[in-house]
Amino acid sequence: MAKLKGVFKRFSQECETADKHQEKELETRYYKVSFDKVYDEVKRYFSGDGYEISSESKDHGEIMITRTKSPKMFLIATVVSTRPMHTALDLKASTDQMVVGGAYPKLKEEIATCYQALAKEMREAEK
Repeated sequence: MAKLKGVFKRFSQECETADKHQEKELETRYYKVSFDKVYDEVKRYFSGDGYEISSESKDHGEIMITRTKSPKMFLIATVVSTRPMHTALDLKASTDQMVVGGAYPKLKEEIATCYQALAKEMREAEK
């Protein structure tokens, strides 16, 4: 039954991080920097080639991003200040395109890549 569930998950068209996720690489990331620093870094990262920020709300800590490269995706980055100088970042990726072999691995890879790029910037900012 677990294998069957894994097959269905592979074809899921959305992937999101959570505080206690079954998959280690999809756990919420916490940084010891200000809300503004994380929010600005996320915006800077997604202002690059292949992405378009479609909407943002600093009051709610949300940035909506459209990935224009194939496979096209819609991402939501949620930045939350948990306490002074402690900030959490959650990401959700979804697509309405059919991907050969399933969309979930591509969505998961997109989130992991973003987390890796931001981790480097945040480590420098924490110093």
